[in-house]
Amino acid sequence: MPADASSPDIAAPLPAAKPALHGVLFNWAGLAVNTVLSLVLTPILVHGLGDANYGMWMLVASLLDSSWLLDFGMRATVFRFVARYKGAGEREALNETFASGVAVVLGSAAVIVALSFASIFVLPGLFSIPAGSRELFRQLLVLSGTSVAASFVAQFLGSYICACRRFDLYNLISAGFGLLRAALIVAVLYEKREVLWVAAVTLVSAVLSLLASAWLVRLADPALEFSVARVRREQIGKLLSFSRYSFLATTGDQLRFLVDSIVIGRVLTVALITPFNIAGRIVTLFRMVMAALGSPFAGRMNELEGQDHQPELREYFLLSTRICSLASFFISLLLFLNGRALIRLWIGESYAQQSFPLLAVLLAGHVLMLAQSPAVDLLMAKGHHRLRGYWTVGEGLANLALSIYWGRKYGLIGVALGTTVPMLAVQLFLQPWYTFFKMKMTAAQYCLSALTRPLLAAAIFLAVWAVLRPWEGTGTWFGLGTTFTWQALLCAALSWTVGMRGGERARVGESLRQMLSRA
Repeated sequence: MPADASSPDIAAPLPAAKPALHGVLFNWAGLAVNTVLSLVLTPILVHGLGDANYGMWMLVASLLDSSWLLDFGMRATVFRFVARYKGAGEREALNETFASGVAVVLGSAAVIVALSFASIFVLPGLFSIPAGSRELFRQLLVLSGTSVAASFVAQFLGSYICACRRFDLYNLISAGFGLLRAALIVAVLYEKREVLWVAAVTLVSAVLSLLASAWLVRLADPALEFSVARVRREQIGKLLSFSRYSFLATTGDQLRFLVDSIVIGRVLTVALITPFNIAGRIVTLFRMVMAALGSPFAGRMNELEGQDHQPELREYFLLSTRICSLASFFISLLLFLNGRALIRLWIGESYAQQSFPLLAVLLAGHVLMLAQSPAVDLLMAKGHHRLRGYWTVGEGLANLALSIYWGRKYGLIGVALGTTVPMLAVQLFLQPWYTFFKMKMTAAQYCLSALTRPLLAAAIFLAVWAVLRPWEGTGTWFGLGTTFTWQALLCAALSWTVGMRGGERARVGESLRQMLSRA
């Protein structure tokens, strides 16, 4: 029975604030490690492999990223069902869901390996790969395809671990094997400076990560009982029935975020993938930060939907949107204001001139998309994700078409515009209005509860930055670090004082105190 709006648990709409906060902090800790590794590895790979080989490596990665379509939306679907079943206390349904999901992803992984071997006869001739490098390109396809297959299964197991709210275990795997992979890459580049060895290291890391993930599933859910007998055809059908629209959304995401390198390699040159990938790498880290922030909130929304606590779900959705909007606005501002200096110090001045304009264009679309990411989680939790799947595919197709058309006319900046323009259209004219309709709220209610405080905080930040800008010095790493530190501290202070309400500050403060006392 749905809880009454006057009941105590609804009057305090954050009964799970502590678990969500723990999850966010663990996610950010793991992400911090991987972000540092990415920042360190990217210039090492760019300069160690050269534009041509690094561009080939990124092209192979982009081509194989399309194999994630064989996930059929299963990771997001399993996350949703596991969180719901845990909220409802349905043990046997959890066991059947896990076993059936494993059967699906193992079959998909086998298909990925087969397709990787088949692709060596087709793909090398589709791109401007020099004749002398085509054999290397084929070898990269096979090694990287096998790595993706192993990662495919590992990511499914990671979704189950996260749905069990063991974000600590998930990030232990992510950070630990990120460190291992980075160390091995640096070692092989020092000795060999060959892209094939980088691919081999990636494969070894992926296999070890898969084995460790399988072990940690037991720690996340000691009561889990896995057997082939628990694979149910009806359960697979139930998962696939829900996931088909998640699959559409995944397809759209592939077209939105992962085809740009393919378009550049086909329409322009493979070497130009490198400056675009530098901007894309920063934006990808932005998305990862927001995913780390949003996934604990998504899990709680699924639990609330499973318990049919609709008033609490509505309040939790508005709260998570406000938090994600604060993070999205501030992170995008930090990247826009400091992005040119970051790329110059990180990779080099020539790349800063090429990559920063691309970064600015890509940020314009991502800031709105990531601010409204809880709407996607809400639609998934309520099972109203069908239309979202269709419009995401439409956005992805528009991205592909516009990137090809504008890429031929305007070069790399045209490819970036092809990504941003459809994204802005969806985030302004489709997704928020559909969410309002499903949640039975008005645009005014949504803006007042979720967006007013983040927008005010961002405006205050820009006013302070305009005053202090003449004293900034970003010509060195120390100067950039100093500038970024005071800006980040100002963002945190504004988020606490302007972005959050009094009761929320008290609950978050109490959660932090409890975490510190345990530590």
